[in-house]
Amino acid sequence: MDDRRTSTAEQYARHQPRLPKKLIVCCDGTWLNRDNGWQAGSWGSPGKLQNPSNVTRIARAMTAEDSAKHPQIVFYQAGIGTGLGLYDQLLGGGTGMGLSENIREAYAFLGTNYSTEDGLSKPDSIFLLGFSRGAFTARSLGGFIAAIGILTKKAMPFFYECFADWEHAGDDDYTPRFIDAYCAAFPAEAETVKANQPADRLSHIRAERGIDKYMFAYRKHLLSLGLTQEVQIKCIGVWDTVGALGVPVNPFLQRLGLPSFIREYAWYDTRLSDAVESAFQALALDEHRAPYSPAVWELDEGSTTNLKQVWFPGAHSNVGGSFEDYGVANMTLSWMMDQMSGATRHATKSFEPLDWIMFDKEYVQRCLDWTARWYDEQPEGGVYKGWAMGKVYNSNTFPKSLAGAATRTPGTYRETDYATGKYTEEYLRKTNEYIHASVRVRMEQGGREVEPKSKIGVFFRKIWRTVAFQKQLNAYRPQRKGGVFHGAGPLHGWRLEAGDQTQHNQSAEAEESRQACWKFEGKLHLPGRLLEEDAFAENGFEEMYLRHGGKSEGEGKITFLKSPSPAGKSVSRSSGNAKTF
Repeated sequence: MDDRRTSTAEQYARHQPRLPKKLIVCCDGTWLNRDNGWQAGSWGSPGKLQNPSNVTRIARAMTAEDSAKHPQIVFYQAGIGTGLGLYDQLLGGGTGMGLSENIREAYAFLGTNYSTEDGLSKPDSIFLLGFSRGAFTARSLGGFIAAIGILTKKAMPFFYECFADWEHAGDDDYTPRFIDAYCAAFPAEAETVKANQPADRLSHIRAERGIDKYMFAYRKHLLSLGLTQEVQIKCIGVWDTVGALGVPVNPFLQRLGLPSFIREYAWYDTRLSDAVESAFQALALDEHRAPYSPAVWELDEGSTTNLKQVWFPGAHSNVGGSFEDYGVANMTLSWMMDQMSGATRHATKSFEPLDWIMFDKEYVQRCLDWTARWYDEQPEGGVYKGWAMGKVYNSNTFPKSLAGAATRTPGTYRETDYATGKYTEEYLRKTNEYIHASVRVRMEQGGREVEPKSKIGVFFRKIWRTVAFQKQLNAYRPQRKGGVFHGAGPLHGWRLEAGDQTQHNQSAEAEESRQACWKFEGKLHLPGRLLEEDAFAENGFEEMYLRHGGKSEGEGKITFLKSPSPAGKSVSRSSGNAKTF
């Protein structure tokens, strides 16, 4: 460019480093919309504003910029089935139609705003968050970015064709579209562009490795033409991705094969690409709807991704937020904030502001204060007010119960064949699953079992238990065996080992000498399988919630991850929070 035709300010700006920004995509769950979230009443009760999910709350908690002045730009996307029309609400919310549109919309935001490394400045950072089918959107978006990269401005007009090529990779009757569309727009480049494109036969290999090979060649071709940019995703954080392929599917249909109308929305595998630096998932231990089987991540051998998946007490919407009782949701929110802010990073890794998200502690404090006031206003609020004691709702109610019930099984999920949608005989291995400390605390403090959400549900349960001569209220026992009137718990077959002494009575008291863990002793052949208890970040958001409310009723210990520590060891110290241990 001729400097005589530019201003002094423009000339100066070209030689100054650009301050990289953080692009943060937040995808909400089905029927959830923070901006138009009116919930209609039922059984004669008035309507009210929708309870915000953890996706909404974490988006609101992000500061406009971090301590190093990097802008934190948030793109919030309402969940599937939140359109104004009845068709969108029923078809989108009930089947997941519209998922592809949401993925494309979120990617378009990134493609429009992303700035790459320019010699003076680092590239922008990308973060993806989601709950439920919003978690599917975030994970699929991460998969697409890993496969394709971020298209350049020149290639973005053909983004739809590129997305279709990725979505239909492996299909026998699909012909790739991107190259043809690009060449039609730039005929002078056609000969060069078509010369080294991937062989057509590669695009029709349905097996996982065949698809991987094809997409690798596809991305390499685009890179050679300068039409895409390789990027790293800093973090993906999700709450309870559901369905073995990201979409709730009835187990009976899954055994027969993935229904064709859902196959379009299935990502190709549960693995994480090395393009994702960190991945975190909060999982619901007490979700019993059969179609809501969790989509657990698995790492490839040699993967460099930092993965952590933690099981919390509660049902799907307890963990992701949207129930009035935020006792469990506050735990998963503060946990996710500790992960996404870098508070739990490896002790040997120095803190780099661009790698993490900065949150507003005052906003988090207001969330905790609001929950405490809500408990004070409830007739039985004192029962649920303590840390880890929040109400756990039964999500498998009529008519959802017609699809069947299934108990979740931490640490024992199987791989899925992505060509057929069926489970294989191979167990997932490198999943990095943990059990949250709130599970054993709830057990020790006598927290309540899973309970009905509605008054009519409470009424019918009371009648049933009276007729069956059962106790009206039971304690929380996720490790329980199956019985005549109830199924086995999600941790049946796992033995809690707290400290150096095995707790034969399944006590929650942890000794200081060793971190608590759960050891598998069930019927499956999984020798030596352990699920460790996740450690808290020292002075993090979890500790902030843990200590919210004052002195504990009973003394005990919880494991904290002291950071930074050259040895990277965990330490244990006494907690002083309301009703903790």
